[in-house]
Amino acid sequence: MRKLLDFIYRAAAAVAGLCLVLMTLLILAQVVGRWFDILVPSTEDFSGFLLAAASFLALPYALREGAHIRVTLVISRLGATARRAVEAAVLLLALPLMAYIAWALGFMVYESWQFQELTQGYVAVPLWIPQLPVALGALLMVIALADEAMALIRQGHTRYQAVENRHLEEDIG
Repeated sequence: MRKLLDFIYRAAAAVAGLCLVLMTLLILAQVVGRWFDILVPSTEDFSGFLLAAASFLALPYALREGAHIRVTLVISRLGATARRAVEAAVLLLALPLMAYIAWALGFMVYESWQFQELTQGYVAVPLWIPQLPVALGALLMVIALADEAMALIRQGHTRYQAVENRHLEEDIG
């Protein structure tokens, strides 16, 4: 199961990276197109869709790798038991919040599909298509949060804590 989850997190991060590359190429095409009076329609729309997809799809991998911004000023001064308790409390608060967000985004995708909503702009796209990777990224983040909570229970620390500790040792050493 561990290898499958890590594969899913890495695959989502790879798709997020691909979204950023596509967004860059799309904007580059628009810039170059302007030099030759060529219009690249809906560049802003598609760039926004790709940015939203990249942002949400990267969430679970960023959590696993300790890349989210965390203020560790207080918890770094706590003992091991108190730190575990704080980490557990944060994960237990984040999990239902993110689950609600994932549910709401999933419902939004369903409604957009059900009502056949289209995007505004030169190129009309069914709205559920750009919404789907955002909802999927939120769902994967719920799984990643549950995964980290289970690691905290089983091993006494999370993966992101191990990464933070490794970076701290590298900075000191």
